[in-house]
Amino acid sequence: MSRTNLFRTELTGVDDTGEQQLGSGYGYAGEEFDKAPIVRQHGFTSHAPKGSHGIGIAGSGERGLVAFLGLEHQDYRQKNVPEGGSVVYDATGNVSRYLGDDGIWHDAGDRAQRMSGKTLELAAQEQASFGGKKVTYLGGNGKDGIYAPVMTASGPSRSVFAKL
Repeated sequence: MSRTNLFRTELTGVDDTGEQQLGSGYGYAGEEFDKAPIVRQHGFTSHAPKGSHGIGIAGSGERGLVAFLGLEHQDYRQKNVPEGGSVVYDATGNVSRYLGDDGIWHDAGDRAQRMSGKTLELAAQEQASFGGKKVTYLGGNGKDGIYAPVMTASGPSRSVFAKL
C-alpha cells in the first residue's frame, strides 16, 4: 500500500531555468527541501515569490520524493474575487480580472497598457489617449451615448470621436 504525506511548506527559492520549475523550501520544523518540482496545471505558469506558502506532498511517504503544490503569497493574493471569476496577477501590481458578464479588466497602475484586437472599447475614468494623443469626445463625455470616429482627409481619427 502506498502512503502519501501532505504538509505545509514555505518557499525559499525557485530555479526556473530548466524543463521543470524547481523549488526550495521548508517543511516540518528544521526540515529543508531543495529541487522539489513545482506542479502547475497546463496553460499557466508563474514564479511564486519567496515566502509563499503551499502544500508539500511526499510521494509514497518518501521525503526524497517531495513536490510543491498551490503556492500563494499572502501579500499579493487578490481578495474578494466574485464567484466564477478569475484573476491573474504578479508581485508588482499588474492584475487582469476575468469577471464573466462584467468583462475583462486590466490594471497596471500608472504603467501603460498594450492591447490589440479587431474591436477595442476604451473607457477611461478621467482621461484617455492613443499613442500619447488625448482622446476628445465631441458632444459629450464619452460615457453618455454612442460615439464614432471623426472622418478626416486621411481616414477616421484615432483620437477624436463625435456623439451620434
